[in-house]
Amino acid sequence: MRVVKLSDGQNRDAWRVNTRVPSVGDVGTLVDVLRADGHADRFVVECCERGDGATTWLADFAEDELAV
Repeated sequence: MRVVKLSDGQNRDAWRVNTRVPSVGDVGTLVDVLRADGHADRFVVECCERGDGATTWLADFAEDELAV
């Protein structure tokens, strides 16, 4: 998943594991789909930029903030 936009006012470090905040253009892996009323509401994405597999950021996004 590629970050294509960031909406204002979102907490991008709810899990408190980020070494930096997500940026437009970052690429990450879909980890979970958060559902409300049976529909996809938010998407949890993890980005690992270093070669050791350590998490750079873990954040949730609205559908319009991501592209495949």
